[in-house]
Amino acid sequence: MDSPEVAVAHYAAKMSLWALGVSGGSLVVAACAFVLELRRWFDEGVKLSMTVRPEAQLFGGGVQDDKTYLAITVTNRGTAATTIAHMVLYNYPDRLSLTLSKLSHVLFKWPRFVWRWRTQHEPKTFIVINPEPIPLPHLLEPGRNWQGMAFHTSEMQKMIDGGRLFVGVIGSHSSKILLRRVRRWTPPKDSKPA
Repeated sequence: MDSPEVAVAHYAAKMSLWALGVSGGSLVVAACAFVLELRRWFDEGVKLSMTVRPEAQLFGGGVQDDKTYLAITVTNRGTAATTIAHMVLYNYPDRLSLTLSKLSHVLFKWPRFVWRWRTQHEPKTFIVINPEPIPLPHLLEPGRNWQGMAFHTSEMQKMIDGGRLFVGVIGSHSSKILLRRVRRWTPPKDSKPA
């Protein structure tokens, strides 16, 4: 038979092993709850997606319109509403200025000659005034669409062919601009002509 001190030590060892199992289980439950909250945090809020149609034409409605438009559709796939304030166009003069515009938030200081070059190669910015059919500003509820159009001109076609024209929307939910490159649709190489 064990002495009372040894029996107490065995009992304490069993209890500490049981306490370790309980604390390990609570750690797993807490980690799962944290992951679910993190997922919910990323899923909530405004989530905008945008489609671009560079050579859209109006059809129907009893009006004959032979003009072409740059048309966009913005969809709010999130859980919160936002206000779309502006529809903008950016035309970058070259690929390097496009790359440097994406690196505007850097931790080091650019040399002075890079800043001079960058100010000379800023993109041309165009703001579309009251884009049809829904004027701005517009409150975009979750699950709703907003459509905007701008006249498709020969100057815009040159920008599209250059491959550096971007269309964007500015919303009240973020300081970032939702931008998409405007590309001309080309059929796949293996498609048959109509």
